[in-house]
Amino acid sequence: MTTTQDTKDQRYMFDAAWQAEQRRLAALETIWDPYTFSNLDAVGVSPGWRCLEVGGGNGSVTAWLCDRVGPQGSVVATDLDTRFLALRSETNLEVRAHDITRDKLEQGAYDLVHCRLLLSHLPAHEQALRNMTAALKPGGCLLIEEFDHVAFLPDPASDAASQAAWNAWLDAFGRLSQQRGLDLPYGRRLMGLLDGEGLIDVHAEGRTVFERGGVEGRDLLLLSVQSLRPHLIDTGAIDDPTIDRLVAMLSDPAFVWQSQVMVAARGRARSG
Repeated sequence: MTTTQDTKDQRYMFDAAWQAEQRRLAALETIWDPYTFSNLDAVGVSPGWRCLEVGGGNGSVTAWLCDRVGPQGSVVATDLDTRFLALRSETNLEVRAHDITRDKLEQGAYDLVHCRLLLSHLPAHEQALRNMTAALKPGGCLLIEEFDHVAFLPDPASDAASQAAWNAWLDAFGRLSQQRGLDLPYGRRLMGLLDGEGLIDVHAEGRTVFERGGVEGRDLLLLSVQSLRPHLIDTGAIDDPTIDRLVAMLSDPAFVWQSQVMVAARGRARSG
């Protein structure tokens, strides 16, 4: 998801106006698209489907959906900031500037509604989830993917200085997340939230990946730290020299860490 909106009730952790944001989103796609595509395969996305991608970001999932549903199908991709989605050229794609918590959406219209790393950023996440559920056709599938940060840790063999820098980063990121309303264990909530929407056949699972520093195209964490640097320092939990050390760690192929758990939860609307 990308957005430049910054209001008292809705804030996004990362700044879409930052010069490297598209590169950061591309790294996120490189790491997490394979898992997302496998989840969409499990749902059974097929030619002729009508799909809604909420918070479409850079557009890789949107492009996959357009290809899968074919010319007989269609995809609506939404975001608050559509600058990257607007670059897509698929003929079966409609791009909308849209706020899922407030703006109108067709009801009972979609075979699939999907979002990734969106709801955990939204104070009005329950309303967003309600709106997405209402957009499903009878029997349609809702697929939500969100992080749980429980596993976000370095290799325990890392030296003490690296462990200390990582702990300072986690402390600062946790404080900043609290300030901006990012719900770090949100992935753990998904199964219960989908149950609460009255969906059936609810299923949830998670995946974590191990990353190493200095890998071009997979530098999501490095770019995230660089994007957030002044805000992290403002929390008082980390200083410039410690961030410099963290940046060096994340640029070093010898440094290894475990990612957050990406939880994928899906359920279907009742047929009648």
